[in-house]
Amino acid sequence: MRRCYLILWEFFLFTERSWIAWRVSMETVVRKMKDEDLVDVKGVDLIAWTNPMESSYGLKAKLTPRTDENILSYLHSDADGAFVACEDFAGIVGSVFSHVWGSTGWVGPLSVLPSYQAMGLGKELLKHSLRYLEDQCCVDIGLETMPENQVNLGMYLKVGLRPEGLVLIVGRKLDKMELQDEPVGDIMVERLSESNAGQVMKDEIRRISGSLRMGLDYTKEVELAQKHSFGDTILATARGRVVGFSVVHTASKRMNMIGAVARIIAVDPSARDDVLEPLMASAELMAADAGAEEISLAIPLLCRRALDAAFSRGYNVIQSFERLMWTGSSGIGERVINLCSWSG
Repeated sequence: MRRCYLILWEFFLFTERSWIAWRVSMETVVRKMKDEDLVDVKGVDLIAWTNPMESSYGLKAKLTPRTDENILSYLHSDADGAFVACEDFAGIVGSVFSHVWGSTGWVGPLSVLPSYQAMGLGKELLKHSLRYLEDQCCVDIGLETMPENQVNLGMYLKVGLRPEGLVLIVGRKLDKMELQDEPVGDIMVERLSESNAGQVMKDEIRRISGSLRMGLDYTKEVELAQKHSFGDTILATARGRVVGFSVVHTASKRMNMIGAVARIIAVDPSARDDVLEPLMASAELMAADAGAEEISLAIPLLCRRALDAAFSRGYNVIQSFERLMWTGSSGIGERVINLCSWSG
């Protein structure tokens, strides 16, 4: 009986080694993503991230597929920076997206099927994205990853990315009956979609972006929100001058999710300290008007002023990311109100 068991075990090991050797020998190529890859890319993303999210955040974080609009917006915003890894036998087994915000570029999401991880595919996809961002003359290049995901964190550090700091995702429940506008002094808020000076306002958004980090330009996110009906942009003005803005997504990036996201909140560094909360309040109202039951936003851990404002409004920390830099800096600072996430 023992001899029979040993024979079976040796056969199993031989079969497993043969399967791994055969699979590795199959040709895997990285190419640009195409529209017709959408279904496969959504499937790879769902499978790749289900286990990490559930193990880190429990059943409450059970994933659903990304919406077609989410994938297409990533693809069409920087089509030459979206890549897939394809194997002869299995088809698409990995994907990555690149994002260019002026001279700032970031990578994400990067997804590889679990059975193809630890084979160098993730590293190869990452290198393609980093090269693309460098070719776009991006000065500040990085990404965000879950700090508790040791495999991904280790891969990024080995490639040469360096830690920049934690970015906290904070969220709160919304009750439309309890929300109200919070005018502060002469600060007024309006939606870009309702403005009669759309191009002028975009120029102001570009100006404020660049004042936060030289070359940074958030107008692409503003235009994507309009084009794909993700939400709208809120503008804060004081004495006729734009002093801050918030890009709010009321449409979720994944199916059957009910939360809105303040994708970006940015305040002119030369503005007063009372601009942030009117932008947050307006984002909450917009989300509630769209039927969202909760809203979230990203705040760098170093930005204590923004964290204190969020906590005073009933926000709680729900997730964290480690921002890693390939080159340059993201401009994270204690007094800088440049709230956004580099996580896809």
